[in-house]
Amino acid sequence: MNAFTFEANKLNPRIPSEFASLLSALQLSNPNTTRLRRLSDNEWTSLLGVCDPAHLTLQIAQLPMEVFPLWVIERLKTNIADNALRFERVKSTYREAAKALESAGVEHVVIKGFTQSPEYVADPCFRSQSDIDIFCPAESIDAANSALQAIGYRPYTAQTKHNQSDHLPMLVRLEDWKWKGNPFDPEMPLSIELHFCLWNDRVSGICLPDVALFWERRTTREISGFSFPCLSSVDHLAYFTLHILRNLIGSDWIVHHVRELAVFLHSHADDDTFWCDWQKAHSSSLRSLQAIAMYYARAWFDCRLHPLVAAEIDRIPATRQSLLRSFCGSALELMFDPNKDHLWLHLDCLSYRTDKWKVIRRALIPTSIGSIHSPAVLTRGRRSIPIAGRSRWQLYMGYLFSRSVAWVRSDLVTLSRGFQRRILQRL
Repeated sequence: MNAFTFEANKLNPRIPSEFASLLSALQLSNPNTTRLRRLSDNEWTSLLGVCDPAHLTLQIAQLPMEVFPLWVIERLKTNIADNALRFERVKSTYREAAKALESAGVEHVVIKGFTQSPEYVADPCFRSQSDIDIFCPAESIDAANSALQAIGYRPYTAQTKHNQSDHLPMLVRLEDWKWKGNPFDPEMPLSIELHFCLWNDRVSGICLPDVALFWERRTTREISGFSFPCLSSVDHLAYFTLHILRNLIGSDWIVHHVRELAVFLHSHADDDTFWCDWQKAHSSSLRSLQAIAMYYARAWFDCRLHPLVAAEIDRIPATRQSLLRSFCGSALELMFDPNKDHLWLHLDCLSYRTDKWKVIRRALIPTSIGSIHSPAVLTRGRRSIPIAGRSRWQLYMGYLFSRSVAWVRSDLVTLSRGFQRRILQRL
């Protein structure tokens, strides 16, 4: 691991040098591709191995590629071509699902995925997508589920419960397709996730009544020759920033989402009309939580900000500002070395002690372990592990051991950093 200083705010996350080189190249105000151009073949192999599961590969492909090694250029061109074909599958899959929902009399909006284009991602072909996320009001979610099962979709697992997620178990179609190591495979089937809420108060412990208004302001958009119902522009931004916050406090990788948000903020830094509408549509408490994701966007990718956004970030409470300064780089570090520094930020966002204890227990004490057939058994840090010559039970025992070690270590690191910070504050 090498330390890398972000020019924007002097963050110093412990991340591999090749990944730090990519982040330098992805800066929006002063991109620097010098170190990326100097990577060795081994470093490129390592970088692409991280960027595929981090959904950054297609963002590399939008950089000036002529200075990359020839094999990297060919690889990226293949990824672009495959993903363009894959987007055609995305469109056909969505159209079929939308027709089934319409026939069942179920209204919906599409969230995430291709709805990010063109304001967060210039072209949907430059954004990888493995599933289609659809939101339906809670009262029609069962009808939506039945409509999709009627055209051949089946739940991938029955273990996900309403109070532990914001969507039903993933719906998939059983097909003959097999994984061949290509995350952009045009033939890879898409799953569908039916969301029954846009923000889960019970899981997060953070109540956001404004979110209920998003459905009333829904609209219709068109891209690449097809139309779809979606959230309004200001609510799309709110949902996306909350999605980043949800993944942040859930220890998920957020770097590609933050980069997309940074692109939007940067390109809309002079859009007075949009930001006035945004300020009017959302309460101060909702804007304050959105400002957390915006803080990350500025810190990691040095994007320009509209004065209203900059002011909202400045209004983040002092204790939360201190936490962000201390732990903003932790969400990058966990991609390579697990930590739970997000716990301290999550606790600061909660009002009630009972909610805080629930979050502490959930973060520090494992509540579930994957079964022997869980996909997690075959991956470490989102990357596949070699399976040749090993039985399913050997793989499972290795999974249990590695997970236990990682859990204990990340608990100790998180508690140590939290106590160290408290001590320094008292000095």
